[in-house]
Amino acid sequence: MPVVYEDRQVLAGGHYLQEIRLSVFTPSTDYPEGLRYSLCLVDRVTDEVVLLYDIHRGKGHHRHLRGKETHYNYRDSETLVADFRRDVALILEGKI
Repeated sequence: MPVVYEDRQVLAGGHYLQEIRLSVFTPSTDYPEGLRYSLCLVDRVTDEVVLLYDIHRGKGHHRHLRGKETHYNYRDSETLVADFRRDVALILEGKI
């Protein structure tokens, strides 16, 4: 499963770790877009996963925000990364 994009950054003066990983492969019933991903923001002080966008067998596209899981309306990988980064910015600003 080739990784097509990977990024790891420490944000907010070391308080958060942001990790993005997108991999492509032959589409299947479980992954019709041929994409697996994990976009994660972790609070390095508490080790809490604050934000997570991911997809896995049996669940489809979804987002976890502070422990609450909701469906994510996937459009394309560019929008996925933009949506994640927008949410990260809102978290860092204290808005969500």
